[in-house]
Amino acid sequence: MLKAPVRSMLCAGTIAVVTACGGPTELTVENLEGVWNAAQYIYTNQANSSETVDIITLGASLQVTVAADGTVSSLFRDSQGGTSSDSGNLNTDGTRITLAGVVYDAELSASTLMLQNDASAYDFDS
Repeated sequence: MLKAPVRSMLCAGTIAVVTACGGPTELTVENLEGVWNAAQYIYTNQANSSETVDIITLGASLQVTVAADGTVSSLFRDSQGGTSSDSGNLNTDGTRITLAGVVYDAELSASTLMLQNDASAYDFDS
């Protein structure tokens, strides 16, 4: 059952970004099924937490599709026209989701999926 044709995804690079959109929802295939488009993809500089960059505003995009059978695919487009994609089975333990081999702390609240990974990197010097 498709919950919504397009949903938003909020991704944090190195430090959590907090969002409040209703109560938390269990991370299951049924609750995640559908197409998720990143509304934000934020990296926070670990050396200076006041320095952040949202790569969506720079022209990047991320779309994750979760099918009813638990398969998942992702497509990332950077601001220079490069792309990367991945597919496989949705792997979640209820608090974490693995996408493209990267484990994210995850929270689903209403129609917002928030992913956080402290190991993500962004070059703040360029």
